[in-house]
Amino acid sequence: QRQTLLSAGLRRWAYKDTQAARKWFDTQSRQQGLTDKTLRERAGSRIAWYSTIRGVESNRQWLDNWLANHPDTSLVTQRARRTVIEQDWDALDEWVMRLPEEDRNDSRWLYWRARALESTDRPDQARELYQQAAQQRNFFAFLAADRLGEPYRFSEQEHRSSATFTPPPAITRIRMLRELNEPYLAHKEWMWLMWHSNKAQIADLADYALAQKWYDLSVQASIQAKAWNTLAWRFPPAYLSLFEEQAKPHGLDPWLSMAVARRESAFNPQARSPVGAMGLMQLMPATARKVAKDAEMGTPTSKTLQDKHTNIALGSRYLAELLDDFSDNRVLALAAYNAGPSRVNRWLENAEDGVPADVWIESIPFRETRDYVQAVLTYRALFVGMHDDQARSKQLLTSDENDELYSLSMLDQD
Repeated sequence: QRQTLLSAGLRRWAYKDTQAARKWFDTQSRQQGLTDKTLRERAGSRIAWYSTIRGVESNRQWLDNWLANHPDTSLVTQRARRTVIEQDWDALDEWVMRLPEEDRNDSRWLYWRARALESTDRPDQARELYQQAAQQRNFFAFLAADRLGEPYRFSEQEHRSSATFTPPPAITRIRMLRELNEPYLAHKEWMWLMWHSNKAQIADLADYALAQKWYDLSVQASIQAKAWNTLAWRFPPAYLSLFEEQAKPHGLDPWLSMAVARRESAFNPQARSPVGAMGLMQLMPATARKVAKDAEMGTPTSKTLQDKHTNIALGSRYLAELLDDFSDNRVLALAAYNAGPSRVNRWLENAEDGVPADVWIESIPFRETRDYVQAVLTYRALFVGMHDDQARSKQLLTSDENDELYSLSMLDQD
């Protein structure tokens, strides 16, 4: 029991004071009775975790020794990420190569290895890795393609519906429920249908839902079928006319607000998060009330926030306000949409010397927000390339977003 308590205390101490916890773990823990191998590893791993994500310089040598003797993929990933944040390009490859082969071959680490090579005057080797990264379809693959000046690879697949497809009886119930304004029950009926259909049937149902403009059901079917390359189902032009209508008064890019909605709710107007965010653009009620008050739209309710017209109107206005606050920088505005403007201000304050856009995005402390920014910008590029008849290149970051150094000075702009 004593050892269990010591280990638990150390894990808590690592959160409160990582440096002090590491010193005690090194010099006192065995003398105080913490000798069980499993409990020591549990405590040490927690100290290593906070040492890595916080960049505790005084713990660095201890951390690297710990990782050499206690290899752990999540910790090594964070240690490799730390080299990116610090732009320690000479050390990056060493840490990436300690990752499993599958992780090393992901576009994220191919891209960062290429960046390291490029930053250490090895452009030919860098280009080779950029080319490998650009074969995939995600944020880092598109960044790599932009570095090469090549178009993005969407790698989409078309689906041909079965000639014998006949909508099952459940479709009639779903249609009736949607017409009766019971989308929640319609969604449950759809999920029941998914669970009782094989993969080929789900594919035909996804096509059918898309044809009916049941966008949220089409996206859900693509997930159930694991049809990651059938982009027509995953990224339909949902409610495009509404997004365009609400974007126009604010000079907002409708594809950006549509990408936000796709990430936030998968185009489900009834979506509600565990913390209470609601509707297509997942607005918190307090935020929605403030935006509605400023726009003189009346006080929104839970019911009106699940109305697509109201939600898109308020969400588009809020996104436009954030873009205005952050000088039209979509990277910062999207981070603020997910994590709040005050956190983004603090993150910029921590980048006193200024860092490139890709490094700043990788350095966002919250994984959810990092993933969010990357996903929304990638989704926008997919929407534009699929539905707006624009080139499938140079859509990820604007020149200003890409060329500017991200730092405290960005907060001084009027």
